[in-house]
This record gives sequence, C-alpha cells and structure tokens, in this order.
Amino acid sequence: MDNRKICNALPVVLLAAFSCLPATSVAFVYDEGVDGDLSNDGLSPTVLVADVGANTLAGTTVSGDLDYFTFNIGAGFRLDAIILTAFDSADDLAFAAVQSGATFTEPPVGTDPANLLGWLHFAAPLVGTDILDDMGLGDGAIGFVPPLPSGDYSFWIQQTGTDSVGYGMQFVVSAVPVPAALYLLGSGLIALGGARLRVRSEEK
Repeated sequence: MDNRKICNALPVVLLAAFSCLPATSVAFVYDEGVDGDLSNDGLSPTVLVADVGANTLAGTTVSGDLDYFTFNIGAGFRLDAIILTAFDSADDLAFAAVQSGATFTEPPVGTDPANLLGWLHFAAPLVGTDILDDMGLGDGAIGFVPPLPSGDYSFWIQQTGTDSVGYGMQFVVSAVPVPAALYLLGSGLIALGGARLRVRSEEK
C-alpha cells in the first residue's frame, strides 16, 4: 500500500476506535428519605440516570404506595445485576417487576404477567444476593437471562400489606466487554502508527 494512503487512513481508523468506547459519567444514588418519594404513576415514573458502577436506590413502600422508576442503559453498557442490599419490615414479602420501555404500562390491579419482562417476590433472606436472575424467571412473564442489554427499563416496587417495607437495591451496570474485532483494530492501529513513523524517517 502507498505510504501516503496509510498516513491518510490513520485519522479515520483512530476515529473509529474511539467511537467504540462508551462514555461514562456518574452512577445514580437515590434515597427517598432525601430525594423525595418515587412516582406513584407507572405512566410517569421517576427518571433516574444510570451509569457504569453500582447505581443505588433506597426506598419505602406500603399498601397504596407504589414506587415506579425508569432508567436507560446506554449503548455499550449492560445491566449485570440487581443486588438487594436491605429489607426492613415486620412483613416478610414485597413485590418487584420490570418492563422494557420508559413507562410501566401494566396496572397494579389485574396485572397480566405476560406483559412483564420479569418479576419476583423479595424478602429479607435475599439480602446480599443478586435478584435480577430471579426476576427473569417470574412465572408467566416474558422472561430473560441476565445481563440486560442497552435500552430503557421501568420498575415497579410494591408492598401490598399494611406493614411498610424499607428496601435497598444496587443496579450494577458495566461496559460490554470489548469484542475481539476491536483488539484486532488496536493491532492495526499499532501497525499503521509504525508505518507512519517509517514514512517520516524515509522523508528526512
């Protein structure tokens, strides 16, 4: 290949390489006791901004108080896990569900599990464990196997009993592993860089 063509191709290849790298900001930390009550309306859920790392949520729910929230997993990222970090209640059970999309369309009464991506009942024995895979196995739901890919996801958390439930969750987001093709691209960049150095040496 002509040395000038190699040198001209280098900026294009560099741009392609950097466009494959996802941008990051800050994982959310949301505490209902500090930041206010999560939305009670599935069609207008509280919007959270998720990013790489452990996105943290602390909330409280009781009969009649539904918690709805949504966030986007950006391109190049995935939702690896939901760690239940706290469960404080005299009751021994609460409910959580997830749907694809930026709103939660299923009503709290007459819910059709076939329209849920996943769901589960959670309680104190699950504290410290990943509940995302359990949600994917919810009876009658669409179902999934973690991790969840990029896209919008909406969540519904509810306690149907009269005893309030204090809960904590971490939504663990990570970058999608770099594919082998990008490693090959890196090797190509090194080769092109070496070729450019040789061209400069020959021109002197």
